[in-house]
Amino acid sequence: MTDHRNLDQGIYIHLVTTREPIKRAFAGTGRSRRREKSSAHWIAQSIVAGIRGNHRIERDGVAIDEAEIVELLADELWKVPEAIAKDFVGIDASKRDDAKAAITHALLTALTSRFECTFFQPEYRGMGPSSYPSCR
Repeated sequence: MTDHRNLDQGIYIHLVTTREPIKRAFAGTGRSRRREKSSAHWIAQSIVAGIRGNHRIERDGVAIDEAEIVELLADELWKVPEAIAKDFVGIDASKRDDAKAAITHALLTALTSRFECTFFQPEYRGMGPSSYPSCR
């Protein structure tokens, strides 16, 4: 089994840092007081944009289109029970943390069960000289 700790952290960070109005619309506690499916799409888009920087997502060695990954994650987000979605934006911090962990686990399971997700370290572009032989 491959270690997907970096992918798990990436999903969690981008899930948590999604703007509050979008999270509230997802939970059904926003302006309209009902769950909005478009908010699941926005959250999924934010997560995919964030994790694609350090992860290669493929099926049988072929890179997967970003739209397909967004659609998968949006569907998984929409399957989250309403109670967990409400806890995700609720006041109680322990319930909120449990909801974040549950949603992250569901998204990670969906991604890793359908695709091959590989973490890679991006090329160093800092101030010092490159350590790559081809750039000397």
